[in-house]
Amino acid sequence: MFVMFLLVGTTLGSFQLGHRDHQSYSFPVEVSLFRSKHVEQVTCGMRHTLVLTKGNVGDQLYGFGSNKRGQLGVLTDKIRSLNTPQPCLGFESAELVTVIANGDHSAAISADGRLFTWGRSFSGQSDVCVPECLSSSLSFNQAALGWNHGLLLTGDGEVLMLGGRHHGALGEPERIAHARNCSDSENSHLRKVPGLDGRKVVQIATGAEHSAVITEDGEIYTWGWGEHGQLGLGDTDDQTSPKSVDLKNVYNHDSSILRVYCGSGFTFVVGTGRPQEDGSLL
Repeated sequence: MFVMFLLVGTTLGSFQLGHRDHQSYSFPVEVSLFRSKHVEQVTCGMRHTLVLTKGNVGDQLYGFGSNKRGQLGVLTDKIRSLNTPQPCLGFESAELVTVIANGDHSAAISADGRLFTWGRSFSGQSDVCVPECLSSSLSFNQAALGWNHGLLLTGDGEVLMLGGRHHGALGEPERIAHARNCSDSENSHLRKVPGLDGRKVVQIATGAEHSAVITEDGEIYTWGWGEHGQLGLGDTDDQTSPKSVDLKNVYNHDSSILRVYCGSGFTFVVGTGRPQEDGSLL
């Protein structure tokens, strides 16, 4: 049996813990609504939470917490917040396999590779209160969201991006080409990531305003905001296009990189083998 607990704090009356109040907790507290449900995934944005459940009658996505930018996807109109989980709209015919949240953004990917987004717009246009499906012939299998940008990974290992260019998070405008086969790429600001041509990517990650990917050859590339050294390039410069991270001084030649994760101003890598004395933190 799966039991769901949420802890830590609420802020600004956002109710992202789903406990019918705005209290903060220093210990896990069960979310009673999910006691009899099979919870498949949980993801958290800045002040909201999404929960994907699986069952005999189909998938159901729930949202709670702040809805100031429509990021819960539970109502056609924005309300400030919800203190109990409510079903998200628009997924009646979709089998969801991945849900993602960060900042005031939310996204989901279906089993057939469709991408749904809602919440604060990546293009500076009106917020989206009901999940919208991107009209595209591309099939997506991963998505990662930052504060002002997002990355998408296709089944062919191509990386596309959504959103703004704070600190160079998504490359210089003149270096960005339109994504192929995307009927609404101009409106959604969907673009190819420059500098990754010919490299098949197997995993993507985004922090607040920086990004990282792993290629099928086990290489890591990072770009975007670098003020805290989170790009792992030996400096604190911002980068407008992907740069290869040299891990030879961290992992030995028998190691392989499995996953990369990005936080607000930091990055860490999970790999096999034994790291060198100075560890694996970028």
